[in-house]
Amino acid sequence: MTSMTERQQKYMLRSETARCQRAAAGLFALSLLANLSTCGAHELDRQAWAEREAGYQTKITQAEQVRDQAVQELGALALASAQEREGRAAQAAAYEAIGTYQYIGECAITAYCPCGECCGRWADGLTSTGLPAGPGVVAVDPEIIPLGSTVIIDGQRYLAADTGVKGKHVDVCMMEHAATVEAGVRTADVWVIAP
Repeated sequence: MTSMTERQQKYMLRSETARCQRAAAGLFALSLLANLSTCGAHELDRQAWAEREAGYQTKITQAEQVRDQAVQELGALALASAQEREGRAAQAAAYEAIGTYQYIGECAITAYCPCGECCGRWADGLTSTGLPAGPGVVAVDPEIIPLGSTVIIDGQRYLAADTGVKGKHVDVCMMEHAATVEAGVRTADVWVIAP
């Protein structure tokens, strides 16, 4: 009976050992699975960070390209502006060298027509000097440009025969209101030949 008990004890011990081994193997598998999941999650995070970093790098590269293009365009505009100033200075010097031209400076250039919308109560078709309002006539400030002067804008000659503006401002007479609206407001160098 003693040997049976020893056998039972050995059997129970082996069963317990096998059960512990199975439990340890299960825990090992579970731990391995958890570690693999964590590693997979870390790899996905690393890939996501790499993709974000690549996206940011692409945006930085695009921003640098836009900046470089803007710098080039700004340089071209500065060069064109300098050339335009030199051209204006040369043109002013050429006119003044002739002696009969007086450089007024850069003036605001607008347009009007002899309609009620442009001239209001003075819309009678005549200028302030009594001449018909029409192409070739400009309104000026007589304190800046004397009436009767020849006004030169962009190489075109006009007669200063109307008033209604102040300061360095020349209002070019046109025949149709739509053309005056289209002309808008701009600036240009103005020369005058006194009457």
